[in-house]
Amino acid sequence: MENASKSGKTPQILIVDDVETNLLILENMIEGMGYIPKCAANAAKAAALISESLPQLVLLDVFMPEMDGYEFCERLKSNPVTRDIPVIFISAADSSEDKVKGFKLGAVDYIAKPFELTEVTMRVNNHLKLHEMQQELEMSNRRLHSVISSQARRIEDEQKNILYALAALTEQRDSDTADHMENVAYNCRMLAQSLQFSPEFTEEISESFIDTIEVASRLHDIGKLRVPTDDEIEEVSAENQEGKQVRHHAEQGAEILERVYQNTPGNSFLPMAIEIARYHHACWDGSGYPGGISGKDIPLSARIAIVADNYDTLTGEEGQEGAYSPQESLRIIKEGSGAYFDPDIVSVFLKIKNQLRHS
Repeated sequence: MENASKSGKTPQILIVDDVETNLLILENMIEGMGYIPKCAANAAKAAALISESLPQLVLLDVFMPEMDGYEFCERLKSNPVTRDIPVIFISAADSSEDKVKGFKLGAVDYIAKPFELTEVTMRVNNHLKLHEMQQELEMSNRRLHSVISSQARRIEDEQKNILYALAALTEQRDSDTADHMENVAYNCRMLAQSLQFSPEFTEEISESFIDTIEVASRLHDIGKLRVPTDDEIEEVSAENQEGKQVRHHAEQGAEILERVYQNTPGNSFLPMAIEIARYHHACWDGSGYPGGISGKDIPLSARIAIVADNYDTLTGEEGQEGAYSPQESLRIIKEGSGAYFDPDIVSVFLKIKNQLRHS
């Protein structure tokens, strides 16, 4: 059929008018154009027809008993299912005020009575084409959005894999760190999610921040790759003591990640990973290292990781010498609030203690 839409379906035109003669005239015109007319003498009948099958266009009389065309148009436009269906008012009243009112309610055009075949044909065809083009554009936008989202997920996965590979290097160096990295990552996410609902952190913590800290915090100890093993320590001079090497592993970890970031500047996880690696031994009162940094000058990501890292380190492996119970570890964290740890973060951390993981 000549006037079939590109989808292969012949468009349906709903005609709503309480005058039977007008219905017959428009019905014949619509059939002559090659479209399928659906006729209703009032708004209730029109609503019933729409529930059976959505039309591609509505020709709507303004003045009808019970519910007039303006009210029915308003209802159509307020319904997500029908709001995109174009509505053309048909009326003998064609004053500027009438038209403005109709357009404000969402109508796309007016056809004056008595009907003239050429005018009806042109207006109906034009708005059907516009409607179909709009539908095609929206479908193309959905497809494009789907493609872009898929590519974004792939890029994000690739970025994550780089960090996971780096974390695996640390794990190979020290097999005891595997569970520690997992626990710190999990607890950082839980803590960030909980802080998101605190007024002090609402503006700083987004869903992206939460996803990023879970990945980035895994690399907080990557600087230990440069810390000598026990065998190597025996071979180095007395000046290069193990304690000094460990003390500097935070800065060394940040340097490692900065070199990686130079080669992969588009990686959205690395900036936070660098922050956490550099500052995860900082203290709220400035007594940690790097020296001199304190309070909110310590990046929020690092302040969160500091609490999560210390908690898991305190609990240690079950039965391990020097390890504390979860309850004792929480007590130590609480006692360090305001000295070693951000007190606002500790307050929330203690509230979610039952949701935390530990060694």
